[in-house]
Amino acid sequence: MAMTATLTLDENGRLFLPEAVCRALGMKAGEKVTAEVSSDRIEITKEVPSQVQTTRSASGRVVVSPSGIVPHAGEAVRQERAALALRGGKK
Repeated sequence: MAMTATLTLDENGRLFLPEAVCRALGMKAGEKVTAEVSSDRIEITKEVPSQVQTTRSASGRVVVSPSGIVPHAGEAVRQERAALALRGGKK
């Protein structure tokens, strides 16, 4: 889904994401985003939680357990290509 939103900087230098943008991203209060700044662009992306959790067993071994999120590399590549195309980048 593509969306454009105009954000306004307040007197304290903060940007607020419109409710529609937060809904589109499935974001809730307290979640973090990453801002990547280059030249005259700011790209804001939702931080994704770690895909695995690690714990230590009683014997001291590291145990890796899945979080229930199944990664899909092909879909990730398609999404990145679509995002680049929208920004006018090369595929």
